[in-house]
Amino acid sequence: MKKYTILLLAISFLVLTGFGPCAAPSPVGPNLVVTDVTVDKDEQGKKFVSPTVANVGNRDAGPHHTYIEINEAGAPDDEKPQSWYPAEVSGITAGSSWTSVIYFSDFSAPHVDLDALPIHNVVVRVDAKNQVEETNENDNIYDANH
Repeated sequence: MKKYTILLLAISFLVLTGFGPCAAPSPVGPNLVVTDVTVDKDEQGKKFVSPTVANVGNRDAGPHHTYIEINEAGAPDDEKPQSWYPAEVSGITAGSSWTSVIYFSDFSAPHVDLDALPIHNVVVRVDAKNQVEETNENDNIYDANH
């Protein structure tokens, strides 16, 4: 009976301290996600988009490309991207974020007058070229109307 009590106590200790069979190890590595996107005008009335990308992982993320698209709201997927901007991000440390202000005039928009659109569909593709090995590769795309 005494050996079963000791065994039960040992297993309980391992589970409570995170070393038991019930403890799932947390993934190790960076994880890049879009946490905010703003579409606005500056003091001169020039429109811009400002995406914020956070590294919610537990390791630093190295250099990568983030692509930002602005499309007409409701445009079919086969007509996207209607405009795009490639942002080269030098890296984001664990727990930090990157924010940029990108004016509509900086986007390549061969067939769309971005300033004339009443509603903008903004798509942000974080680590678009898969340069960073992340703990979750399925949360890298933001797609919403503004």
